[in-house]
Amino acid sequence: MTKLAAIVASLMAPALALAAEPDKSAAPPVALKLMVAKPVALECQTKSVVVAENAANATNGQLKLTLVLKDDTAKPATGSWRIAGVGPEHTGSLGGREAKTCAESCPLRVAVDGNIELWSPAPKGVDQLAAGEKLLLAVIKADTLALRATTFSGKEIESLEEGTCGIGS
Repeated sequence: MTKLAAIVASLMAPALALAAEPDKSAAPPVALKLMVAKPVALECQTKSVVVAENAANATNGQLKLTLVLKDDTAKPATGSWRIAGVGPEHTGSLGGREAKTCAESCPLRVAVDGNIELWSPAPKGVDQLAAGEKLLLAVIKADTLALRATTFSGKEIESLEEGTCGIGS
């Protein structure tokens, strides 16, 4: 992690922790359970920080995703996800950066703990990335619908994003 990415991450931690605290007056979140061939629409409110090119840019707004489980017999279970929309003010969101790559579909995996892993362009270890090669890994907690995403460029962090999602219609 570059020094700038570490500084931005440490500065964002208190704000993101406050934003992630559950609203006790709201109804508890619905657990996310994917079923084969039944698309699930997620509507998320996220905050992102882009640290690429030595410029820390923070934005927040809406991110819409569609998830589809394709094979629940595979270990791990697999499927696809796509960007369904992103708020125009949320320029730092993975929805903007991955709009072309994941407009139709990118791979997802269901982890042993039930959490959903979203990958772009494909599942790969950070240590396998070439200089400048991009990789996104986002995780959606199945029980809370909390989303956390990290985008890498080579072995360096390019952006961080997190927030909460709800199941849309």
